[in-house]
Amino acid sequence: MDPVPPPLPAPAPATAPVTAPPSTAVLRPAIVYALLFGAQGAYLPYIPIYLASTGLDLGTVGALIALFAAVSLIAAPSWGALADGIGDVRGPVLVAGVLSGGAILLLTVAVGPIALALATALLAATFAGIIPMVDSQTVRLVGHRDRFGLARAPGSGAFVVVAFATGLVLARTGPGGMFLVYGPLVVLTGLGAWVLLRLPRVVAPATGPARRSSSGAANRALAGLSPGTILGVLRTPRLGVFFVAAVVVWTSHAALQGFISIRVKELGGDATAIAATWSLGAVIEVFLMSGFPGLARRFGAERLIVVGAFAFAIRALICALVDDPLAIVLASAFGGVGFSFFYVGTVTWVAGSVGRGVQATAQGIFSGTSNSFGAIVGSVVGGAIGGAFGLPALFGLAAAGYAAGAVLTWVAIARRTLPPARSTLDQGSTSGRR
Repeated sequence: MDPVPPPLPAPAPATAPVTAPPSTAVLRPAIVYALLFGAQGAYLPYIPIYLASTGLDLGTVGALIALFAAVSLIAAPSWGALADGIGDVRGPVLVAGVLSGGAILLLTVAVGPIALALATALLAATFAGIIPMVDSQTVRLVGHRDRFGLARAPGSGAFVVVAFATGLVLARTGPGGMFLVYGPLVVLTGLGAWVLLRLPRVVAPATGPARRSSSGAANRALAGLSPGTILGVLRTPRLGVFFVAAVVVWTSHAALQGFISIRVKELGGDATAIAATWSLGAVIEVFLMSGFPGLARRFGAERLIVVGAFAFAIRALICALVDDPLAIVLASAFGGVGFSFFYVGTVTWVAGSVGRGVQATAQGIFSGTSNSFGAIVGSVVGGAIGGAFGLPALFGLAAAGYAAGAVLTWVAIARRTLPPARSTLDQGSTSGRR
């Protein structure tokens, strides 16, 4: 097993860090999130439609979606390790955004399953690390991990607006029109991160190095990719079991989300109903993510994560039992509760559980790897179960999976809560807090 590289010691400034005003510290990442999840609003609801329009059958479409997740499984923590080695995510996010724009262009012109597979793999390799890297920088930028939801909430609002706007574009241009929205927004995300996610300046001690050398950053980046570093993160108290819980939840989520639009269509729902199924939860997220700091202070982020997993389960159970598309649309409100609490809570809890030197790597593991692994299993196994036993049976199993993930989360982290979080700008990097 590769040894875990020792983390860099935390600076001990003689004077207080120069921090940005709280409103500005939240506003700047909020703009980046609006661009990032606006791009997702142009992509997630419509990429299956585009792939099917190229003449691929449903099995091949599912295989390409699983391929994207499989590449992301490795790419997300790799980008995170690179960012940790450099000490700043802005450069990697900028490069990833520009490279993703090129991959999107290739996907637009690709013809045939092999070319589409290559373009999909390239897009996954370049895009996968953007969300966890932005997450890790945002937690540091807002100065307190419980304020993360305030910065993230505008992304959900942008998702809704762009999803419906992209639908209007597709009505005029056909499925390929999604890339006219998706590509520019991804590139703008990289540019926006470079401009807006600069951390406040911290006065370094006179005896310490002013900055990391390029060779040192490269060595830390390569070391961060090692199994030893990843296992070292997961060996942090309670993170290993929580990672298993996250995989279970995101596997169930992929099984539901990957086939929910098909179920709505089977029941007679039109395109508006499908769009509403994707968007109602995002509307709920805007309010719950904005209110997450207060809820976390009152109930604890750990308990909110558990509530989120159970809310996911309620949605899946309703979708398994009803045969009315309107009921499925309304049930997606529980999905908004689930995503707000489970996703934001996970980012918040992980940020308070590992040192600064592995923040982006840890977020890549939990926001990227666990999600991607779940997407692979959920899409492949879910397709087989749905085809053999029907989508209601699949959704019932997804509900059980969500509930199992909630129980595992409770066992891992919620039986004991974290102490009140300190400012992440003042947080040391030598170890997790437990």
